[in-house]
Amino acid sequence: MPRPFLQLLLALALGLAASYYWEPKAGKAPDPETTARQQSLPKNYLENTRTWSYDEQGQLSEILEAASAEHFPQRNESLLEQPRYYSHHGDDRTWSAQATRGRYVHNEELLILRDGVDLTNDQTGGKLTSESITLNLVKKTAASLVPVLITQGPHQTRADGMLAHLDLEQIRLMNNVELSLIHISEP
Repeated sequence: MPRPFLQLLLALALGLAASYYWEPKAGKAPDPETTARQQSLPKNYLENTRTWSYDEQGQLSEILEAASAEHFPQRNESLLEQPRYYSHHGDDRTWSAQATRGRYVHNEELLILRDGVDLTNDQTGGKLTSESITLNLVKKTAASLVPVLITQGPHQTRADGMLAHLDLEQIRLMNNVELSLIHISEP
């Protein structure tokens, strides 16, 4: 028998024997720390995102946009960078909100804004500033349990917190309300 044929026959026999005795097993599951790290990662990541919501009559009711959004389905929430929110209530009654960062809780429809939050009544130009505001998009309310500053023209009002009904254009201030007049010097 020629030598190459014998080598081929030997390789084939070794291959058959290896396939007969080889039992591949699934890799072992990652340790709990690795699993926890994998669960904490976002499943979707968007840049320069914008969503529009319409009411039952087909009228624009709100816009939510952000420089970036990370969606975490296991917590059913999204982390937002530089979020901006616009609420429309007919008759050109609109509110705008912006912040450095935020979190949107999908199942409760809560938009939680943090760091340098501005809430503006677009018709009057009145601006409410705080470090934290929670917007309930179903109830059309905005609430803050930390100090707020409201600026309307030359007037400033400070309070320990507030609750605003955006659709009614009403703001209820919490404790320690202080009103002051800004002195504007003309050039």
